[in-house]
Amino acid sequence: MINAKSVKWETIQNWTDLYFNELCYKNDGFHSDMIFDGEPYTIDYNGETIGFFSLGDSWDGGKMFRMFYILPTQHRKSRSIFEKMSEEFDIEAALVASNDAHLISLAFEKMNALGTGFDMQAFNFIYGKPERKAEFGRECIHKVNDLEQMNRLTEGQWDGMFDNKHNQFYELIVGNEILGFGAISSMGYNKKCVDIGNYVLPEHRLKGVGRSLLISLGEIAIEQGFVPVAGCWYGNTESIAALTSAGFIPENRLFYVRFK
Repeated sequence: MINAKSVKWETIQNWTDLYFNELCYKNDGFHSDMIFDGEPYTIDYNGETIGFFSLGDSWDGGKMFRMFYILPTQHRKSRSIFEKMSEEFDIEAALVASNDAHLISLAFEKMNALGTGFDMQAFNFIYGKPERKAEFGRECIHKVNDLEQMNRLTEGQWDGMFDNKHNQFYELIVGNEILGFGAISSMGYNKKCVDIGNYVLPEHRLKGVGRSLLISLGEIAIEQGFVPVAGCWYGNTESIAALTSAGFIPENRLFYVRFK
């Protein structure tokens, strides 16, 4: 007997810990937000919980799996469970990370059987040491004092994130001039990782400001005991170049797999 049970995220921390430790410590803040903005369900088989998934709106107005996890010891049952949950919740897509081999198998098998397709969604980066030093060193990196100014100058990039006491905001200053901003952002129930992001003021782009922020914030995160990760849209060539130049490694991909 297979059942899905609606739960609260805070009641299944043991499952989210298991998920991130086993699979998704390489995923960025965007994917983490997608997961935890969704509705959590546990998967019960004959009265025993063997996995969980996150359900949310798809890009096309329907429902999608934002993640889907089953214990490795229960993988023999996972294909039938995936099909049953897909039918029961009328799932039209799944957000799938490339480091989650089992979910890739389930989603692409279903896609192939239906003759649908997928979209490249994003790159996920893990930390790596840069090949050359930052153009602007740690002495230029300071905690942000004026969050309202930061929000205005960065076009609201981190809008809504300033109230989270776990998020850290920095600015890169040379002389008395701000060249850019960066953030080390909490990833919700993923306690292991933090998401690194940056914004360079338009007049200071192509000077190494972005890569300097990424390098320094990655180092700060490691010193604080976190694993720094980052991500960007698949077609954002400028951000990809900045991240790779800063030493970050494009380890992972995010796919939007369609079932309809």
